[in-house]
Amino acid sequence: MLGIVIATHGTFSNGLKDAAEVIMGETNNIATVNLLAGEDVQKLSGKITEAISKVNQGDGVIVLTDLISASPYNQSLIATSSLENTLKNDVYVIGGVNLPVLLEAINAQILNTPIHELASAAVEQGKQNIDLWHAADDTEEEDDF
Repeated sequence: MLGIVIATHGTFSNGLKDAAEVIMGETNNIATVNLLAGEDVQKLSGKITEAISKVNQGDGVIVLTDLISASPYNQSLIATSSLENTLKNDVYVIGGVNLPVLLEAINAQILNTPIHELASAAVEQGKQNIDLWHAADDTEEEDDF
């Protein structure tokens, strides 16, 4: 089974997992890693490595982080680069996680989607689920009553 690690600032990762479980029911093989205020950022890499090991069942691991180039993302890259080559090749790190990205990863777990297919599909899902609406821009005509 595909492993999922969510590594974020604060407890955002816990919230994402909780929201996913509201939508999809109980989840499996997902670990959350939180960088709390005042924690040593250098220790985050070890926590991420531990989480990767925990969820690794041989089908690959996807690490979802909140911000590209921020501490959880950077420490995920460090953690991944220190893994054995056999596992390193099956770990993907995605920055900019949102709920649709996580749902795509959970769906991939259920469908046994290969990790290399999931990585690009998850990124695309995240991009497709961002939109903007503004009332002043709404072009539908209002009824004259």
